[in-house]
Amino acid sequence: MGKLKKIGMAIIFILIAAGVCLIYYYIQTWPLRFRSELDVFFGKGNWEQVSAETKESLMYTTYIRSRSNSRLPEERPGKFHEWEIAFTNRDGETEVWMISDHTMKINQDEHWILSPERYSAKQALTLELMDVSTAAVGEQVRREVLQKILPEQEAMCLDVYISYRNGNPPPRMYDQLRKEPWFTANTVTAADYLETDLYDFYIRILAYDYRVEKLSDREQQHLMDSLGEIERALQELYGEYADYDIYLGEGYAAKFSGENAR
Repeated sequence: MGKLKKIGMAIIFILIAAGVCLIYYYIQTWPLRFRSELDVFFGKGNWEQVSAETKESLMYTTYIRSRSNSRLPEERPGKFHEWEIAFTNRDGETEVWMISDHTMKINQDEHWILSPERYSAKQALTLELMDVSTAAVGEQVRREVLQKILPEQEAMCLDVYISYRNGNPPPRMYDQLRKEPWFTANTVTAADYLETDLYDFYIRILAYDYRVEKLSDREQQHLMDSLGEIERALQELYGEYADYDIYLGEGYAAKFSGENAR
């Protein structure tokens, strides 16, 4: 009887340990833990995890007890995870984007658990997904505005994305952003970001110097001379919500916020 009791206790211990490991794996694996959120953002059945990797961070450290000296903790690089997500974008093409819990790990290392500046896992995931959406919106602006004014070779010299003023948004903003019906990979537009009251978003257009230098002198001058036409197109398209910051080169820059005219 005593032997059976010991075996039973061992089995229970193993099951508990296995359960703890499974729970830890579930919490640490965002594509599994936040599957419903990813279904909403990318579209159910429209995405899949194609890779997963654990890396060491240069941005934060952890402390563990050293076997050689249990009294003094040993400092080691922190670890974080990266997952590559493949999805079909609005153009019907397969796109691969990497999401990571690295920003969350750094943030949580800097802020204590009850700090209002500390990210929850779901807030940090939303930040990662916002990066996916702002890149998609940048490509939309490139197609709808820049490529109607510039030859493709000139338009591809420009980095176009949605940015924001007044520093990083507070963590609670990501909770609100996630609830917006337009916040999905394939339906979000520049107008959605410009018109929202959640934060001060604007369109950022920045020339890559190394790409511009590869253009001919004539192409470079045409790109610079197109600044006014680009501004007019943005203001016509977005009206009172037009908000942008453009830098094409030395002496060819412009800022505008329609909010000042409302």
